[in-house]
Amino acid sequence: MQFERRKKTYGGLKCALMWLLIISSLTGVSACRKRGAALLEQGQVAWDNNDYETAAARYEEFLKEDARAEQAEVTRLKLANLYLYNLKKYDLAKQHYIHLIEDFPKSNDILLARQRLAESYAAAKDYRAAIQEYESLLVAAPGYPEKRRVRLLIADHYFDLNELGQALAEYDKVLTDAGYDELAQRALLRKGGIHIIRDEFESALQAFQRIATNTSDAAVRRTALYNAADCYERMFKFEEAVKVLQETEIDPRNPDYLTKRIAAVREQQRQRQIATPNGTLRTRR
Repeated sequence: MQFERRKKTYGGLKCALMWLLIISSLTGVSACRKRGAALLEQGQVAWDNNDYETAAARYEEFLKEDARAEQAEVTRLKLANLYLYNLKKYDLAKQHYIHLIEDFPKSNDILLARQRLAESYAAAKDYRAAIQEYESLLVAAPGYPEKRRVRLLIADHYFDLNELGQALAEYDKVLTDAGYDELAQRALLRKGGIHIIRDEFESALQAFQRIATNTSDAAVRRTALYNAADCYERMFKFEEAVKVLQETEIDPRNPDYLTKRIAAVREQQRQRQIATPNGTLRTRR
């Protein structure tokens, strides 16, 4: 009888203890959620006030407390963006984009995170790593809507690495089966510049002439025509150079430029004409 009473008493204490643990656990979870919500709110307020260091600190605290919380995915992306665009702390940006990619592989922002990771490498001037990340992005998403823009960035980074042949190949990919748009214009400007560096003036001319024919931007057209005239001059086709300059719209910010440029071309032509057969002037670099 006494044993039965003790058993019932023990059972009652055990049940009460379990309820206490459950209530304590729920209270702890509730307190943790409240603290997490407060950290996120503080971070957002700091961000809105352009206090990016404080915003980053609050988001870091939130993620340290629960890296798998309901808001962890979006917070990780916001924190990485803060480090990339606002604080210019590229190593930290890379860490958080990598965390997002690895921890949330099914995230709707996974492709954006991959692109931003590549941007972080590029901002840190690690162009090789940036190219690798961009290529990985294109492999992961063959139908990526910004595929040509990414390809243009890859080409730009090969240019940054002074790998001009590969850069040209990548710019050609941007132009393949594409009309004339902002991306094509950027690719053609870079292609023309590379061909000039390599003394491939005919190829450079083709790029600049296509720009001049198609662009709606007066400043870009002037730049293309200036470069086209330079190509003709370097090939000693002085009359063609002068003709291009004469057909170029005057820049209102520098109205005397064309007159001076034409005079310089004429002087170059004069010197070329009076040069002796064994003393031919070199092309101007």
